[in-house]
Amino acid sequence: MAHKLQQGDRFPSITLNLIDGGTVTLPEQADSRYVALLFYRGHW
Repeated sequence: MAHKLQQGDRFPSITLNLIDGGTVTLPEQADSRYVALLFYRGHW
């Protein structure tokens, strides 16, 4: 089971699949220090 991040913890490295078929690895490929992720369920 994953643990919750606490204040001061670093965001773990995660690779996400993009809609266009590419991938992005966070936080390594982030353009800035702050990132907002939006998860959209879409249609099942």
